[in-house]
Amino acid sequence: MFDREVIRIKVREFIYKIKRYGYLILLVVFFAEIYFYPFEGNFKFSAGVIILNLIILAMDNISEFWIVILSGLAIFAVRAAVLFFKGTSFDMALAVNLPSLVYYMIYAFLVKISGIKKRKDCVFGVIILLSFVDFSSNLFEAAIRNEISPSGLKLILLVGFLRSLLAYFIYELYQRQKLFILSSEHQKRYTQLNMLISNIQAEMFYLKKSMKDIENVMRKSYSLYESHELDNELKEKALDIAKDVHEIKKDYYRVIIGFESFLKSFENEDFMKLSDIFTIIKDNIQRYLKATNKEIKIFFSHESDFSVGPYYNMFTLLNNLLTNSIDACKSGDTIAVVEKNLEENVYFEVKDSGEGIEEDILPYIFNPGFTTKYDENTGSPHTGIGLSHVKNIVEELGGSIEVDSKPGAGTKFKILIPKKNLVR
Repeated sequence: MFDREVIRIKVREFIYKIKRYGYLILLVVFFAEIYFYPFEGNFKFSAGVIILNLIILAMDNISEFWIVILSGLAIFAVRAAVLFFKGTSFDMALAVNLPSLVYYMIYAFLVKISGIKKRKDCVFGVIILLSFVDFSSNLFEAAIRNEISPSGLKLILLVGFLRSLLAYFIYELYQRQKLFILSSEHQKRYTQLNMLISNIQAEMFYLKKSMKDIENVMRKSYSLYESHELDNELKEKALDIAKDVHEIKKDYYRVIIGFESFLKSFENEDFMKLSDIFTIIKDNIQRYLKATNKEIKIFFSHESDFSVGPYYNMFTLLNNLLTNSIDACKSGDTIAVVEKNLEENVYFEVKDSGEGIEEDILPYIFNPGFTTKYDENTGSPHTGIGLSHVKNIVEELGGSIEVDSKPGAGTKFKILIPKKNLVR
């Protein structure tokens, strides 16, 4: 059973390899039919060599020797077949194209022994090597065709250099594009990871608060157990409750320790530049805006680009405020995030031109669980913990938060945080 599975895997790998080589060979053959005759004979230069050079440079899992050999055989077969169907005798069709096959055989040998793949990061070296391989192979072909002249040698050398230069130029463009895609993907993942960690840190506050509540319940149940010496039934029930709560406490503790270990593994750096925080939040908010189908303009500005110590807290703080502002805005509104550098404090302002908040509601917006938002699909109220998160974080950092709002005129959150607790 195991042997059969191994055989199946090997067969699939072999078929995949054949397909891969097949597609590349067809590509080389196609471009090999784009050519020009520099002399009066059958000697010609084709664009297929540029593609071969590009394959050799760009594809590490392709054998440079075999891709050249197989491509040369395919080109030889196609060209001979074309001549044959045009009326040339079979022997003549083979004889005319045989020197071209020799070119590819020599090319494959020189590419293999020169170790071009190992030197492809050296721009000048690899261009010279590819030019030498191209020139030497063409020299053999021209000699077989008896079409060598001083001017012809110069042209062969020039074409070899230009084909090598063009192939390396395309290779560099390919590498830069690949690097750009990887960098973009990395930035996206980095943004998502930072927002995920900031959300976990925010939830940690409530986990730790629940731990205190659990301890209070356990203490009360055990106190009930001790205070009812005469009622054995009640005493046993109180003790069972205390034991159950204790087990819940242990499970909670394991969860908290697990989260803290997870967070510590990402805290290799103790700070992050404010400009980087703004960039990550901006990217995240833009994706959120696309999901809400709202055309809202968001502006970020800062007076100083200092290093933030508790930067995950800043993610949670600003992300929650921005999400609330977006919910309160409609298409065409604006949101501004501003940082100002004061003498002893850092001032943050999140201001929107949204619907504003009713005056009688303002005193309660930071209360845990208070919300005026409801799910449009289910009618269920939102959790109402976003702004309480913000207030808790600001207070943990020794700061203060205020809100100014008028219905129809927008809302402004103003935050002051001592530099000593924020700037690194």
